[in-house]
Amino acid sequence: MKHAKKYHVQENALMVVEEPGAAYVPGSGYFDFIQLSRSGVLKRALLNLSRQLSFSLAELAQVLHISERTLQRYADDAKLSADTSERAILLSQLYQRGTEVFGNLENFKEWMRTPLPAFNYQLPISLLDTTFGFQLILDELGRIEHGLFA
Repeated sequence: MKHAKKYHVQENALMVVEEPGAAYVPGSGYFDFIQLSRSGVLKRALLNLSRQLSFSLAELAQVLHISERTLQRYADDAKLSADTSERAILLSQLYQRGTEVFGNLENFKEWMRTPLPAFNYQLPISLLDTTFGFQLILDELGRIEHGLFA
C-alpha cells in the first residue's frame, strides 16, 4: 500500500487543477519538488500529465530531452531520471500557472498552440525545449495577468 500512496503523491504533484488554490503544494513547497526530482517521477504519473495536457509522445519527449523510444522503454512503475523528472515538474507547474491566468486548462492549452507575436509568431509549446522558453512563457503569463499585452 505504501507504493500506491507514493504514486498518488506523484500524480497529484504533476496534475494541473482548475480550482483556485488547489494546486499541489505540500508542507515545504519547493523542497518537496526538489526531493521528487531527485528521487524520480514515475512514468505512469508522467503519462497521466501528458494526457491531461494533450501532449503527444513526440512532444513530451522533446520537452523532456529524451527520445520517444527511451520513454517507451520505461515500465509504467519505473522512475525517470532526475533531469527528466525536473522537466516534467516544470511542465506541470507551467500549465498550472497558465490555468490560473487563463481561468481554465482548455483556454491555456489553446493559447499554447497558437502562434503569437510575443514569441515571434512561434507556438509557445515549441519553446518548451529550453528553460529560457519556459521562462519566456512565464514572463508573458505575468504580463497577461497584469493586463500588459506586448
